[in-house]
Amino acid sequence: MRMSLICCPFNTSYGAYGSSLKSAIESKSGGTMQWVGSNCGCGDAMEVSRQFITDQCDYFEMPILRDARSRTAWQREAAGAARTVLLYFRAKRYAELSKDAELVHFQQIVNATGSKAVFHWLRQPSTATRIVTVHELDADQLASPEKSEAYNRADAIIVHCDAMREQLIGLRVRPEKVHVVLSGTDLPERSQEKRDGIVFYGAHHLMTGKGLDTLFRAMSVIRQERPLSVPTLTIHGHYGTVTPDAAMLLAKDFGIADKIVWRNEISNEEMVKLYQRSLVCVLPYTGGFAGLAASTAAACELPIVATRTAGLPDHLGESGIWVDENDADQLASRVLELLDNDESWQQAAAGVRKRAEELLSWDVIAENTLQVYEQAIANRTIAAAR
Repeated sequence: MRMSLICCPFNTSYGAYGSSLKSAIESKSGGTMQWVGSNCGCGDAMEVSRQFITDQCDYFEMPILRDARSRTAWQREAAGAARTVLLYFRAKRYAELSKDAELVHFQQIVNATGSKAVFHWLRQPSTATRIVTVHELDADQLASPEKSEAYNRADAIIVHCDAMREQLIGLRVRPEKVHVVLSGTDLPERSQEKRDGIVFYGAHHLMTGKGLDTLFRAMSVIRQERPLSVPTLTIHGHYGTVTPDAAMLLAKDFGIADKIVWRNEISNEEMVKLYQRSLVCVLPYTGGFAGLAASTAAACELPIVATRTAGLPDHLGESGIWVDENDADQLASRVLELLDNDESWQQAAAGVRKRAEELLSWDVIAENTLQVYEQAIANRTIAAAR
């Protein structure tokens, strides 16, 4: 079967996701998968400097207007209309480049790969089976929720957690079309390196929905509990290569700035090495999605203290160490228990690694994705016969 992947081609978290998924599907199916990509205007340093994650991509560039929300209605309408036109032509280009494929899998992210591009693409004439993975809902569709019914033109929709599935169903996407496939991870060899400190993943928007205030407050509590042995907190994410001023000021306000190492944007390879050297991963999210960090930490035998949101229950199950949102004292207590109790740490580490091996490896994710493909193809065949 001729397959095509429409995805970010740069060395971003989404580019790494697409590259890993493509490789795993090719390995599992024995076929090859075309990669179609474009500039998206997300502003990520990797996109701006055109640092590609693949050299085997049918790539094109077109002008892009980023989703800038103006305060005045007429400016919003004009900008929205201009973006719609540009994204229409981009969607046509995606369709043209993947026209020979029997199955096309579109990774919805932002801007040129956001909802407007996806919906235009789904309206293009095609004989291919069409799959869309929705990584996040963007401002365009949240401003006009009724437009998300366009997803029903796809043969299948993939999301990474039950909460997103329910959200799409609430937007009147047909339930039988929406499938949960978790965010995958490589399974590195077990590391014998000495571990130390706490690690936190700030994703693409460090200051919103990540529980940073709660984390810094918990670090302050830990400093009060054990002032002579405060662990180092390493922070990284795909929010850029420069530490936000607001984040540094917040750390200073809580009196823990001297215990933070800002790594900011690092590669997936560096992320794995960091997690193999760390003792605890903390993900006190109140929104967003943390599947990448949870899967990576689990594969690296890194115990995870987290809230029950952001897709974390789907990825961690009973292997997660759960805390309530915005509860700094509880977060500090769970972290200290892992730092001070080797038996608890060993049990948690073994639990997350087992979870990764059974449910989160790319081999498993590829198998689950191919099952979605097969079901979508079968449903399309039955519909055509009718």
